[in-house]
Amino acid sequence: MTQKPQIIISEQDLNRLETMLEHQQQLTPTMQHLEDELARATVVSPQDVPANVVSMNARVLITIGESAEPSEVVLVYPHDFKGEKNQVNVVAPIGAAILGLSEGQQIQWPQPDGHLMQVKIEKVLFQPEREGDFL
Repeated sequence: MTQKPQIIISEQDLNRLETMLEHQQQLTPTMQHLEDELARATVVSPQDVPANVVSMNARVLITIGESAEPSEVVLVYPHDFKGEKNQVNVVAPIGAAILGLSEGQQIQWPQPDGHLMQVKIEKVLFQPEREGDFL
């Protein structure tokens, strides 16, 4: 297993995600991985989230696997997930994988079929904390 990259999460995102996970009837494997990620994250106040870190509701350019074309995604909570084209639910493998990563970092993330998916953060296009939105 390759060393996992450092991840940074705001106290607010952490609290909301932990609450959301506590209210699940059953945790999927991805939710369990997400819990593990939250447990190892560096937690900072929303004002201290670095501008190049993927936070909740951030809009991010990512590359998956050997794909040459980066994809633009918005990381959302399950209750905000409307199935729009660019939305990625944080409890989906890709959403859980990118949370807390910084630009240039990559992570190998287990998919439901058991394969590892390589995800790289190309650029954080929008981040609520960077814009001064701490709600």
